[in-house]
Amino acid sequence: MTRSALLDSWVRKLFPDCAPVIEPASADASFRRYFRLRPGDGSPPLIIMDAPPDKEDCAPFIHVASLLGAAGINVPRVLRHDLEHGFLLLTDLGTQTYLAALGSDPALAQPLYRAAIIALVRMQTHAVADGLPEYGRELLLREMQLLPEWYIARHRRFDLSPRQRNDLAACFETLLANHLAQPRALVHRDYHSRNLMVCSPAAGTGDNPGVLDFQDAVRGPL
Repeated sequence: MTRSALLDSWVRKLFPDCAPVIEPASADASFRRYFRLRPGDGSPPLIIMDAPPDKEDCAPFIHVASLLGAAGINVPRVLRHDLEHGFLLLTDLGTQTYLAALGSDPALAQPLYRAAIIALVRMQTHAVADGLPEYGRELLLREMQLLPEWYIARHRRFDLSPRQRNDLAACFETLLANHLAQPRALVHRDYHSRNLMVCSPAAGTGDNPGVLDFQDAVRGPL
């Protein structure tokens, strides 16, 4: 059975007395796809995550969503799940990203980012990070290496000299020593304007910001 057929079958089981409409919502850089489900009974729209279990694991999303929700962060709530087939039914945080809102009205920058900073501080001070993967030396260094590998070599097409490579490695070691000495907290790892949604209690989507794409969260430097 195709994934579309599996998805339709699951939705019919969840809404046997309705005629729900499923439409594409978005896709991300992984194998995950998102659909907006309109139940057809007058209730608010919902989101379906389609994550093929041989490519994606839904368990981290469910776990981190529970940690952030318990800390008072506005994240999608997991209403139903089918882990065997990789489907999640989520609350819908709306359609407007911070990026789109700021592009249409730059004056929104101060209130939107103030709300984002408040939420980030709350995430760091209230969310439990125990049990999350460790943001340790290996992962930190791997991400630092994106600078010479992708920006300097691929994007700028520049070859570092041996001395420049040594200087950069020394900078990385200084940064690593600082990071690894810091107190630990939950680190979102993808907290930016494409993953923050403009929300409103009046619209039923909660307070700003709605936070998405948190499944790769780790326990790392504050």
